[in-house]
Amino acid sequence: MTGVLAACSGGDTSRQATPDPLTLTTQAATLIRSAETFRLDVTQTGPDYEIYTDFGAVLFRRATAQYVTPGTMQAAVRVSAAGIPVDVDVFAQGLDQWFRAIWTGNTWVNAAFAPGFDPQTLIAEDTGFQAALGAVIDIAYMGEESLETGMSVQHLRGTVAGDAVNSLLVGLIGVSGTPQIDLYIETETGYPARIALTETEWADGSQADEPRVWTIDITDINAAPALDVPPGAGATQAEATAEATPEATAESTPDA
Repeated sequence: MTGVLAACSGGDTSRQATPDPLTLTTQAATLIRSAETFRLDVTQTGPDYEIYTDFGAVLFRRATAQYVTPGTMQAAVRVSAAGIPVDVDVFAQGLDQWFRAIWTGNTWVNAAFAPGFDPQTLIAEDTGFQAALGAVIDIAYMGEESLETGMSVQHLRGTVAGDAVNSLLVGLIGVSGTPQIDLYIETETGYPARIALTETEWADGSQADEPRVWTIDITDINAAPALDVPPGAGATQAEATAEATPEATAESTPDA
């Protein structure tokens, strides 16, 4: 009798309900905003993207950055100038920035490389991850997948206004139009693992002959800070905490 009733009621317990995309994105934004540190790796395929610097116009190639709460970021940016790869180091505390590159003699210069960028916008309530994940429209659940690293992720897809995601691109890049956004949220932890943005139109409203895809990988969440602080920059919160620990104090005190 129990078996008959279960069959009549469709009692297949092996099938699980499809996860709610809004719940997944809200949880992912909340989790990453509470992280002490995380790393962003930004890569691009498709048409070149120009960045204007004191050195002149250069082409973006990739950027890797570590964010440290409450508002510090260090980034290594790879660009191409006249076909030659050039590396630029950028350090930001709030709106105060330093950068070094071949045209500075590889010494830190206290000047803005990405004018107006504040690392704290990455986790602020109305910008960064919160704005990007909250602004996705027509969001759909695409299924559970595996990244090339083997990580299991929940794949979501929708569209989003470009200006809602620009602060995720290390302050260097402006995305045009309403790109397609693919979100990959780690199944085990709920943290965002990858955000892919596909541009198909440019700032002047023209359609792209070839899409430009920006891929943002989020890794090393809550890993120890690894910063090369420029001379004259204040200590980060993480450094100040480390200096206050008994271990740090013992290491800095000469033996009797």
